[in-house]
Amino acid sequence: MKSEIREIQIARISPNRRMVYSAEAIEGMEQSIRNGGHDPILIRFEDDSFRIIDGEKRWRACKRLKMTTIRAIILS
Repeated sequence: MKSEIREIQIARISPNRRMVYSAEAIEGMEQSIRNGGHDPILIRFEDDSFRIIDGEKRWRACKRLKMTTIRAIILS
């Protein structure tokens, strides 16, 4: 499986609707991101957008922090 890390616009990424997180979990992730970065999320291109495979909590936290891009590993 080939993969690469890129900066992807958050608006181009669709969530995995099966995942549910508490507000406290998202807030904790926000604090972690503010304190020095985060690991890239794992995504795959489906239809006309990217779908999250792993890292939805990081993606949600970045959205709440009003970030426009996120580091992601794109599986192909």
